[in-house]
Amino acid sequence: MNFNIESIKRKMLVKYPFFGSVVENVNYKENREISTAGTDGQTIYYNPEFLKKLIPDEQTFIFAHEVCHIAFDHIKRSEGKDSKIWNVATDGVINQFLKRDGLKIVVGGIDIKEAINYDAEQLYDKLLKEKQESQNGQGIQQNLQDSSSSEQVEQCKGQSSSNESQQQSKNQSQEQDTSLLESDSSIEQNYDVGHDTHSMWKDAVKKQKKAELKKKEESKSFQKRNEILQQVIDKISKMGERSAFNKNLEEKKKELESLKQILSKQVMGAGKSTNRNQIILTDIGKSKPIIDWRYVLREAIQYDVDWSYRNASVEDGVVSANLEEQAMPETEIVLDTSGSIDKLLLKNFLRECKNILQHSKVKAGCFDTEFYGFQEIRTLEDIENMKFIGGGGTDFNVAVRAFTKRVENKIIFTDGNASVPDILMNAIWIVYGETKINPKGGKVIQIDNEQLDRLYSHEQNLSYKRKNR
Repeated sequence: MNFNIESIKRKMLVKYPFFGSVVENVNYKENREISTAGTDGQTIYYNPEFLKKLIPDEQTFIFAHEVCHIAFDHIKRSEGKDSKIWNVATDGVINQFLKRDGLKIVVGGIDIKEAINYDAEQLYDKLLKEKQESQNGQGIQQNLQDSSSSEQVEQCKGQSSSNESQQQSKNQSQEQDTSLLESDSSIEQNYDVGHDTHSMWKDAVKKQKKAELKKKEESKSFQKRNEILQQVIDKISKMGERSAFNKNLEEKKKELESLKQILSKQVMGAGKSTNRNQIILTDIGKSKPIIDWRYVLREAIQYDVDWSYRNASVEDGVVSANLEEQAMPETEIVLDTSGSIDKLLLKNFLRECKNILQHSKVKAGCFDTEFYGFQEIRTLEDIENMKFIGGGGTDFNVAVRAFTKRVENKIIFTDGNASVPDILMNAIWIVYGETKINPKGGKVIQIDNEQLDRLYSHEQNLSYKRKNR
């Protein structure tokens, strides 16, 4: 699967506004000499072949993981610590928070469920203590206390070596956080655990110290960028992982609320006006239906065929009906093209229209504060060639008045950002997003934010495929 660094950065900025300054100010550089990804504290390095093997959520996880290493100053804080245990502790903590936020841990990533209850320093102390206890053993300490002779002490040391060997064998079948601390010559040599490489960390500490001496030689713009980044890192690292991730949730919630208010003001501000903007769409594409239209349009299914006795046959005194094809029902669709509907959302409306076309005849039209008329839809190409007009406010009364009386199915695609209509209408409302509406009559099908994320990922994949044709 292909990837786009700028797209991944945008995803991180949306998901992690609290770490936005770090996301924007660090460098992202391709490096085929490493097998996965890593950072030296200023640049995130990645192997493109590794990223291509991952799904979009895993790609975002990889970069968010490295951003966290930078934001929490994990490299500088590694000084004086057992490098392998520190790597396990930092990976363990940030991975659990990324996992909590809906990102998928890549294969090989450190996955210690209880780590979400710790900051990196706290988990490090816990793992270090467990390692020391594992190495020393309670029985050895007791022998040392009971004996004052060096001979007994040496004897106990011999037993310690034997006990450690048995303990290591036993630990291989225990939980991940214990097994990660077992001896592994390749890990000890490279300081690597989990899915990413930490091999640069030791050299990075030296580089950071040298970099401080060279600040006077650097350009003013570069210095300013580094100063801003360092200020953010100092602030976030002092907070600790748990507090910072919780703060990010608060920031994200505030931004969503702010966005809703802006959209609401845009809609209210437009009032009864319409901009009559022509909306140009290309490469609408297809997608799997997010709604089971066979069920939603069950009346259409009933009308597809009918048992009719008009041409019945009689055989041995038994009247047999003939199965006759009936005309497919008609579905009228009105599409919200107001100012709050972006092109990507409109494309997703239209992809579902293509799925509806498989089960029903379709007419479709656009509305904002005005309805712009139905267009006959007979083929998928008709949807690709539709004319879209809008960009103004949103008036649901206009939408429900657009339907003709005798049509079997009435469907409205919208984001729900308007007052419910005054008119009673037995329509199906397909609402994309978290806005809840309760119109008079009909039913509402909500497409939540999680489903929207999947749709946007689908759009990203389509754009990748188009670029690589």
